Amino acid sequence: MNIKRRFIAGAKCPRCEAMDRIIMLTTGDAEWIECIECDYSENRPTKVDEPAEPETPDEIGVIQFKPRPVK
Repeated sequence: MNIKRRFIAGAKCPRCEAMDRIIMLTTGDAEWIECIECDYSENRPTKVDEPAEPETPDEIGVIQFKPRPVK
């Protein structure tokens, strides 16, 4: 299993509030963050499927405005 590690610049740990100590770890199907200062860890939420189109179309349309010719 290959784990990819990347530092997140400017990130602050939620627990110890240390700046620039958060790394994001990525495997094939999972991502999480860890603090190298206090060993805090948090899983990143998995991707959610795109919301489905509404069954009934709404009444909002696209309007194009064209500039008037200058006289």
